[in-house]
Amino acid sequence: MYDYAFVHLKFTVPAAVLLTAIAYPILNRIHLIQTGFLVVVAFTAALPWDAYLIKHKVWSYPPEAIVGPRLLGIPFEELFFFVIQTYITALVYILFNKPVLHALHLNNQQNPPAWMRVVKVTGQVVLVALSVWGWNAAQVHQETSYLGLILVWACPFLLAIWTLAGRFILSLPWYATVLPMFLPTFYLWAVDEFALHRGTWSIGSGTKLDFCLFGKLDIEEATFFLVTNMLIVGGMAAFDQYLAVIYAFPTLFPKVNRYPTTHMLLQSRLINTSRYDLERIEGLREAVERLRLKSRSFYLANSLFSGRLRIDLILLYSFCRLADDLVDDAKSRREVLS
Repeated sequence: MYDYAFVHLKFTVPAAVLLTAIAYPILNRIHLIQTGFLVVVAFTAALPWDAYLIKHKVWSYPPEAIVGPRLLGIPFEELFFFVIQTYITALVYILFNKPVLHALHLNNQQNPPAWMRVVKVTGQVVLVALSVWGWNAAQVHQETSYLGLILVWACPFLLAIWTLAGRFILSLPWYATVLPMFLPTFYLWAVDEFALHRGTWSIGSGTKLDFCLFGKLDIEEATFFLVTNMLIVGGMAAFDQYLAVIYAFPTLFPKVNRYPTTHMLLQSRLINTSRYDLERIEGLREAVERLRLKSRSFYLANSLFSGRLRIDLILLYSFCRLADDLVDDAKSRREVLS
């Protein structure tokens, strides 16, 4: 009875509560705006797609496994999954990205290395090909239907994110993107396998390949959780890219309130990368390296700050550190005064 609610109470809600408790000391309003925005986007994008799958018997839920209320035929528990998965993955992303100073990774936007251009174009070609294949597979109503429906729904969104923020994503440390994608995915794979084994939900026969990654976890379900977490992490990274532009370049954004406006985010997206002050980024990189070598405590502590304040503090502390070193290394009072 009410198996789907039980899955949430046993797995997704405790994970969300634990991550909230861990992330709470570092969360700020920007994080909440990012996460809230992605929750709305995920909910809106998944709603018609999920309704289509249920209507065409790709997904089904035993009546005794759900509480009852539905929206467009989608059980309340499924609607909650849209929200809780996005929230969990977003928190994991925030935790792994808190130490990262995103402004340092804007330098590849203007003159990216050749390998980055190749990877970005290759990714675009692959996503277009998967979208086309997914469209064809979804039309034939056979064993590839479910996989095709996943790809034709997710790949255009992934293509948009990759086109807008691919270089920035490639510039980030691997742990800032790969781990937030795969850690929630592995966990949700285990949750999904548990639910499929219990019969909490099922995939219609004739719409899947009948190949399981492990246990009862169909390859289609594994693909679904992987691509949706890729969408969430990609969306968070794209948001961080535009924030980094706002915070890094005071000549482009002279006055930044504590929280950038929607207009500023749109403006940061539309600014030509040729206007980026790469000398400032290089100076910031040198300041961070100086802190790493000279002041390990502040190097670690600076991540507790955010926005332009964090950048200003790094530059100020680096300047003070450099001045202090010059004084310490001076051989005479005259040299200090000069």
